[in-house]
Amino acid sequence: MYIIDVPSPNFSTGRKGYSPIAIVIHIMEGTLGGTDSWFKNPESRVSAHYGIGLSGEIHRYVQEQDSAWHAGRVDGPRWALIKRDTTGGKYINPNYYTIGIEHEGYKDSEWTGALYASSAELIADIAARWEIPIDSEHIIGHREIYCLKSCPGSKVIIGRIIEMAKEIAGV
Repeated sequence: MYIIDVPSPNFSTGRKGYSPIAIVIHIMEGTLGGTDSWFKNPESRVSAHYGIGLSGEIHRYVQEQDSAWHAGRVDGPRWALIKRDTTGGKYINPNYYTIGIEHEGYKDSEWTGALYASSAELIADIAARWEIPIDSEHIIGHREIYCLKSCPGSKVIIGRIIEMAKEIAGV
């Protein structure tokens, strides 16, 4: 798997003592090139760990040991593994314990075979490195953390990505 580094200044060093337990699937609402530019802009204050283009090209924006700024807002979460502070009140920023992958396209775009294939390969690789189970509790859409977004859109089939990643991982 070939990955092109396109460093973003928009991240927090480290993970505040947490390790990644899940991978969050996003849609760019644009192109890979446009996302590269947006994530390189310090004023955008957003990033993800990776971006995948329609052709399957993979870009790395933030190193996995650091916290990308992709899923820090929490509203109406449906994700069972979301963490709360010791009082059980405030949510702990999911950026500390997730890895974010952006995908080229729009919320109503059909995904290409290359986009699915590269996503599954990257997920299998990340999951092996961090011992993340490849299932629907650990590979989630952004909307499961932030219900005000439809991200990653209506056309992506996350179950397909999970099954493809399982096959690659041999599980």
